[in-house]
Amino acid sequence: MIKMNLNTIHIKPFKIIAVLVTFLLSKENIQAQLITNGGLTATDLVQNVLLGGGIQVSNIVYTGSNTAIGTFDGTNSNIGLSNGVVMTTGNLVFPNGPPGPNNSTNAGIDNGSGGSALLEQYASSFGIDEPTYNATTLQFDFIPQGDTVLFRYVFGSEEYKEYVGSGYNDVFGFFISGPNPFGGNYNNKNIAILPNTNTFVSINNVNHLTNSNYFVDNESPFPGQTVQYDGFTKVLTAFAPVIPCSTYTIKIAIADVGDAFYDSGVFLEAKSFSSEGSEISYSITGGVDTDTLYEGCGQALVTFTWNGDNSTDRTVLYNITGNATNGVDYSFLPGSIVIPAGQSTATIAIQAILDGISEPLEFLTIQINDPNACPNVPQPQVSIPIKNVDPIQVTAMPDTSFNCNNQVVLLSATATGGISPLTFTWSNGVGVGNPVPVIVRNSTTFVVTVTDVCGNQQDIDSVRITVPNAAPLVLSFTGDTSVCPGQPVLLNAQASGGIGDITFSWSIDVGNTNSTIVYPQQTTLFSVLVEDSCGNTLSASSLVLVRAPEAAFDYYYVENNTAQFKDQSVGDIVSWFWSFGDGGISTEQNPIHEFADTGWYNVMLVVTNEYGCSDTTIQPFYSYPPFVFFIPNAFTPNLDGKNEVFTGYGQGFISFNMFIFDRWGREIYRTDDINRGWTGYDEFHRKQPIGVYNYRVDIETPPGYKYRYIGRVTLIR
Repeated sequence: MIKMNLNTIHIKPFKIIAVLVTFLLSKENIQAQLITNGGLTATDLVQNVLLGGGIQVSNIVYTGSNTAIGTFDGTNSNIGLSNGVVMTTGNLVFPNGPPGPNNSTNAGIDNGSGGSALLEQYASSFGIDEPTYNATTLQFDFIPQGDTVLFRYVFGSEEYKEYVGSGYNDVFGFFISGPNPFGGNYNNKNIAILPNTNTFVSINNVNHLTNSNYFVDNESPFPGQTVQYDGFTKVLTAFAPVIPCSTYTIKIAIADVGDAFYDSGVFLEAKSFSSEGSEISYSITGGVDTDTLYEGCGQALVTFTWNGDNSTDRTVLYNITGNATNGVDYSFLPGSIVIPAGQSTATIAIQAILDGISEPLEFLTIQINDPNACPNVPQPQVSIPIKNVDPIQVTAMPDTSFNCNNQVVLLSATATGGISPLTFTWSNGVGVGNPVPVIVRNSTTFVVTVTDVCGNQQDIDSVRITVPNAAPLVLSFTGDTSVCPGQPVLLNAQASGGIGDITFSWSIDVGNTNSTIVYPQQTTLFSVLVEDSCGNTLSASSLVLVRAPEAAFDYYYVENNTAQFKDQSVGDIVSWFWSFGDGGISTEQNPIHEFADTGWYNVMLVVTNEYGCSDTTIQPFYSYPPFVFFIPNAFTPNLDGKNEVFTGYGQGFISFNMFIFDRWGREIYRTDDINRGWTGYDEFHRKQPIGVYNYRVDIETPPGYKYRYIGRVTLIR
């Protein structure tokens, strides 16, 4: 099978789909990803990330793209290692892909670096004679203290699983050179092999078909996918027997083979490149700086690590140097510590003593004193800066007097010493701040307490703010009231206390007066504000409710000349007066009244509410005569002026509808006006012949009684 080169587009469709799905899943799972970062030098990566105990390194050289090497955080990923150094044949971060070593959407990127002669020679040893691309190589010399050097790693690739069995897979190796304790020398010997075998770790040797117990299938749609590569090994350990205190060279290298696509990468666990020996490190806890120990603040945790046989207790000796004095500037150190059997570390906690003496920056240096260490090799050490902390001294602002008791004062103080930032806390509920504003209404002494960030020391001072001792401003005002529209209301404000003259300001234009009379026509909120000479103010309000009733009524007929009147008024009505226009009256809320005569009457309703406010409404009312109705049985529309129209006759009703039908039941005429009867013509104004016709008359009276008359009428000409 021939893989694509830089000028050939030859991508399997299912590979594109897998990459796209991987990309989409990783976009949705962006909070649980492998995280990578660049920017560190090769020296930083080796000495401060990769290197563990029992190793001395030198001559660190990196060859490859600056975007192809850096650190990784695998805490929230499925890579199997928590953190360390990553090397890739692509980029650490690609704009179109998820975080971590990744490719573009065609599963590869050319980062522009060249090939590796070492890897090409290594590949040719098992039959691959193809050029390499995007090689990334980290090389350094090291001196081991023990008889073994080892580190932990994971290898991953985008060439899984499609190119398993191919002769053109990407290559990597850990090549060691130096004296072989079993004779001769290592000459670029690859120590990336499977446990207890001589099988090199590669795509063809570790995959879903071969040595699958060392393989992780990472292709979609498998859940939990947090790394770009479609497959990678489980965590493996590379190691080599060495001669203690001898000098070795290791080359960690990886490259694309045959083309620059389908990237691969190798993950090296932090602090795992180690040999039997001691290591020392420190961290600052409870302080303000991750590197510096302050007097009286936090502690330095110094950790001693032994990378060797821990079946028995091990005593680690250490020398104490520096310009800081043991037991005076910091807690006493005995010069040795025991790492218990079964453990690889032991820690001592060191506090810097707050002595109140002003002194320059001091250092505590702790160096391991291992009698079995390699000669002429510097022993591991840490140097902890100890920073002086002067006592806190605070000075509050001068005492101050004011002529008014509502003065806004910016309370302030100055302080020296302690560990910044300093916290200024003021008494009397003022709170924390510097400066901090406060309104002083009574003469008050404010105490300020200053504490440094560690809270282990403080100082106090005070300031007296003096203001006139005047009685507080007091205001009384007319309470809420209810009146009729236009009724006078006295609004009266009485004020006392305060400082100097008192002025009155109203929500209405009445000037500087303490009382006024208003005549509201609608509900109104009246307000008054009083102010003394220092600007102290008080305000009060009075709601005057204008309670005007609204008279309204409705009615319905009980009989033609009798009606039930219904009160519809609003406004807390307590009394009603009805005048029916015919001399009759009533004080009931909903009276029934019978009118003696037929005709129109003006019915008046006067209502009064609980405050004595009244309103009047008048409506016309028609009293109907008694109901009477009859209809003839013939008419003669012959233009002689007699009996020309057929209709009904009567009184005391409110609606009239008459329908005329011919002998076949067809409607030929209708009217809703009793004064417009049938003249012998149909709806199209065609003269109807002499004969008998049917009629129906529907009538309704004012109370709602309905009558229907059905009969026959004879048309005679």
